[in-house]
Amino acid sequence: MQKFIRILFNAKTLNRLVVPTVHKNYVFLKQYNQKLPFTHTNVSQASLRFLKPNAKSILAISLLSWLGFAEEDKNKESELIMTLKRSVLCINREQYDKAEQMLHLALRIAQQQQNEQGALYCFDLMANLAFEQRDLDKAHKLFVHILQLLLSKGTPEDDIKVIHISLKLARIYQLGAELEQAEIGYAWCLEQIKNKKNQNKDTKILYGVINDWYAQFLLDKNDVKKALVHLKEAYSVCNELSRQDVDQTVLLLNDLGTTCFRANDMTNAENYLKQAVSIGKDMQDKAYLGVVHANLGLILLEKGLLDQAKKFCKEALYLGKKHENSESINQANYCFDQIKMNLNK
Repeated sequence: MQKFIRILFNAKTLNRLVVPTVHKNYVFLKQYNQKLPFTHTNVSQASLRFLKPNAKSILAISLLSWLGFAEEDKNKESELIMTLKRSVLCINREQYDKAEQMLHLALRIAQQQQNEQGALYCFDLMANLAFEQRDLDKAHKLFVHILQLLLSKGTPEDDIKVIHISLKLARIYQLGAELEQAEIGYAWCLEQIKNKKNQNKDTKILYGVINDWYAQFLLDKNDVKKALVHLKEAYSVCNELSRQDVDQTVLLLNDLGTTCFRANDMTNAENYLKQAVSIGKDMQDKAYLGVVHANLGLILLEKGLLDQAKKFCKEALYLGKKHENSESINQANYCFDQIKMNLNK
């Protein structure tokens, strides 16, 4: 059995997870709407900081396909499917107590129907709900339980569901400061998906998600050069699969821009963020767009373009106030503080 799978089933590891004291980058998977606190590591060149906007992604794996329902079943809107949909809606609305109740109801229905796939999906949503609420130990145990069920039924280790769950466990190890296990997990997921990434849309989506999450892990370790490789790969997947999804494109361009800055590649940093600002004009939800403007202002400030930096910082503050987004407002104010420091030199 693969090394990472062995780690997952190590009983000693199950009780070693703690909630981290440092903020981690936002990670994306729309289906589970994981909204984690975020900040990029401060950089030394000009004491600049960059934020990754908190937003949802279009990258998702179909609920019904994952459950394995036949095409005719998808049209029946069974009691189980309706209950699962209501629970997902509650999660998206952050009605977590109600979501928990709905998931337990869905699990009972699935068990009464002897619907193993449905029960498995209930456990998966429960695990993600625990993760949403920062109960990492509970989420870890639930995800491990799901893997045990999958593997005990003969599911291959390179099956997309096994890779998908393993990716979330790698993220939990990262958040629990189990960095060695996280590194092994991300590498294992990439190894498993690389030969099947072009099989279908779901495998390509998962390939993009793995690259994005692994890039965030590498940024936490300050391995900027390697992180850029995986961010570019995630961006390539996003462009191929979701050219119409402006929000996700802006998020990844923001990441590429701020990461290029950390790599001291000011030209590409500016280019990526200018693309993000330009494309962001067509976003449906502009709540966090101010963060991107402020990040661009900081890049321009670093390049000595003071007037241009002021322009984007002002726009960031305007957008933040207009959309009542505290992250944009705070980042704009930080940008102005950096401008004042440069004027006083």
